[in-house]
Amino acid sequence: MVGGIPKYVTVENRLRSRLRGMTVGEQLPSEAELCEEYKVSRITIRRAIDDIIRDGQVVRSQGKGTFKAETTVAAQEVINSQIKGFYRQQVDQGRQVRTRVLTSEVIHDPGIAHMLGIDPNFGIIRLERLRYVDEHLQQHVETFVSLERFPEVLQQDFSNGSLYEFLQQQYSVVLERDEVVVRVEPLEGQVSRYFGVEAGSPVLAMDSTVYGPDNRVICYGEALHPPNYSEIKFVINNPTVRCEEPVRR
Repeated sequence: MVGGIPKYVTVENRLRSRLRGMTVGEQLPSEAELCEEYKVSRITIRRAIDDIIRDGQVVRSQGKGTFKAETTVAAQEVINSQIKGFYRQQVDQGRQVRTRVLTSEVIHDPGIAHMLGIDPNFGIIRLERLRYVDEHLQQHVETFVSLERFPEVLQQDFSNGSLYEFLQQQYSVVLERDEVVVRVEPLEGQVSRYFGVEAGSPVLAMDSTVYGPDNRVICYGEALHPPNYSEIKFVINNPTVRCEEPVRR
């Protein structure tokens, strides 16, 4: 390990950086050459390359070598006038979504209570999940709801399903408005190990606060998207402009 980071992760990150400067179809150096360059064992090189192959950034051709592949965004999250949630968006696109629930617990946090608009002494359900799309890790998300208002969230298994849809079906809530803040921040702690990148690497972060018609907060969430490939698309409509009218800039 180097600074607490496994050698293969360090090599993997260096290879990913190298790939950004390569063209599609360009060949990586041989395993022997990479061993010499990075001063590591062949096992370390193979593990690093295997992880990159799983991400679809390179392809291995038996007897020929490893080449940069045509890469695509694993999943695109769309922010528009419809509040669907990440799970439903991907399923509607024909993607396979898998969720790994890391934590489902009750916490007391004055800062999160403020975001939810509840008394700081009230319990809060914290739901921590990893979201995979077509077997690519696409999102780490922490979602918070009021324990007093939505107690059954704590007993629900969200390994295959949507929190938004559960709240709508179980509590008849109406998701009227979603306020989203997107920023870039350094990745820290355990999440960097989930994503297989060094701590401090830039990551796309998105905070979401969903409101009902009465302007009460239904849930608050903090999502992180891996830096290797992620995309958030914003669709903004102007309701005052009819389609036949030109929009001047």
